[in-house]
Amino acid sequence: METVNETEAGKGGKDAVIAKQEKIDDYLLQDINKLSESLDDGEGDTNDEDSNPKKDTRAPLELMAEFLRAEMGRDYHLAKKLCQMILIYEPENLEAKEFSLLIEEMLLKEEAQNLEENEEESEEDSSTESEESSEDMSDESSDECKDGS
Repeated sequence: METVNETEAGKGGKDAVIAKQEKIDDYLLQDINKLSESLDDGEGDTNDEDSNPKKDTRAPLELMAEFLRAEMGRDYHLAKKLCQMILIYEPENLEAKEFSLLIEEMLLKEEAQNLEENEEESEEDSSTESEESSEDMSDESSDECKDGS
């Protein structure tokens, strides 16, 4: 049975996760602004790829937008894959590298939460089964008493 302190700690843990997610969301919005500014700066470049072959290849805008959509929607598995694709195009992209680490952290937290929930459910199931089996046993013993056996 869960004590009051354990319940409060669980709520505190959830609040901490929510607060951290809000910070990540703020960080995402800042990065969206940075990305849009960098894209605005690059609009004047029409065809510099031919004149400068060493120029870094940029990730497609659709890929960046899809990544941000997945991140904002908290679909971290998809966001991780999209971030890896961005890093293929832009291996030195600092924002993508930082996001990659944050996404890994969020996936690990989700996995830990899922494990905790599964353990709690299995504990509840086993306690419910033991209660039901003890009730069945008590019903059988009361039936025997009624029969006089």
